[in-house]
Amino acid sequence: EEIILEQIEEEQLHKAISLLPEKLRHRIELYYFEGMTYEEIALIEGCSKSAIKYSIDNAKKKIKKYLKNF
Repeated sequence: EEIILEQIEEEQLHKAISLLPEKLRHRIELYYFEGMTYEEIALIEGCSKSAIKYSIDNAKKKIKKYLKNF
């Protein structure tokens, strides 16, 4: 039962990420799934580290809100 609940939670997390705007989704994927730093993402995208941090923090809030409503 615990494994099933974990699988459901993981599916919901991926669903929440998929609902993000493309730029936020891409930054979340680079940061969490590719293990890149804010600095590395900023260098690739040609923007500031603070812009990346703000964007990722914003995406996390949206994901939490989605999961809370689930």
